[in-house]
Amino acid sequence: MSKPPRQIELFKAETTWFHVFKSMIDSGDLAKLSGSAVKVYLVVKSYTNFSTGQSFPAIETVAEKTGLSERQVLRCLDELEVAQYINKSKTGRNNMYTLREKIEIKTSGGIPKAVATWDYLPDSVREAVADLRHVMVTGDFNGAKIVNIQNLHVQINQVSGENNTQIQVSDETLQKISEKNPELLERLLSIRNAVNKTMDIDPESDSEL
Repeated sequence: MSKPPRQIELFKAETTWFHVFKSMIDSGDLAKLSGSAVKVYLVVKSYTNFSTGQSFPAIETVAEKTGLSERQVLRCLDELEVAQYINKSKTGRNNMYTLREKIEIKTSGGIPKAVATWDYLPDSVREAVADLRHVMVTGDFNGAKIVNIQNLHVQINQVSGENNTQIQVSDETLQKISEKNPELLERLLSIRNAVNKTMDIDPESDSEL
């Protein structure tokens, strides 16, 4: 009895997928990044190991997949590192990338309250999201197991009847922000300047950060 002919594989489809949180758009980070940097981010993220979260694409590979020159890719990686979406390191002669997730936490009134960050690990995305949701429900920012949450503690006070508005942030929080998230510190300063401008307050007056 003859064997049936071997089935010929006619089609193939790549169904691998990875996460990009909507917060990257809503926070304004996407608008600040160059289009080339976004392309590099997507390619590097697509090479992330599911279990370890590490990504090892060669510069030549990223250049080929994005249609950019190797020099452009290097500039984009620096841009992404400044924006705190990628951490670069060396493993022997190879580059290793760890991607970071960054989600802004706001009050019900839309006021920024804190920033949640964690290393992108495809295998634990659900756990990280559950961790963040638990924090949002309980309000226990110190109870997060995966997510690192930087509190802002922004308080805006306007003294009734006086030309005096204050934006206050604790020294400890301000120091942490300046070390870990310079961009967030810049946002706080922008908020202060916007409030002062709206209230027509001299920047050298009692308004403080």
